Amino acid sequence: MSYPNIVPCLVMPFEKTCVQGRHRYEALCFAQRGSVVLFAAEYARRFGVALLDNAGRVAESDEYPTLDTAARAFLSHDGVGA
Repeated sequence: MSYPNIVPCLVMPFEKTCVQGRHRYEALCFAQRGSVVLFAAEYARRFGVALLDNAGRVAESDEYPTLDTAARAFLSHDGVGA
């Protein structure tokens, strides 16, 4: 099984606020395709895929237990919100 190739999407890491229900936390974004970002949520030791909203916040995020599963979701994301 080949690993997802996120190398062309890697960016200089930047932090954004992520909102999950009533919780807010810092998400370290390290890959981006348009408005879709791949991030690490250190507080939960998980990875996520989300959209950057017009205000630059991480919105509509989904979290995954491994980088591999998050990277696959990131690469298949069409950039359209749910």
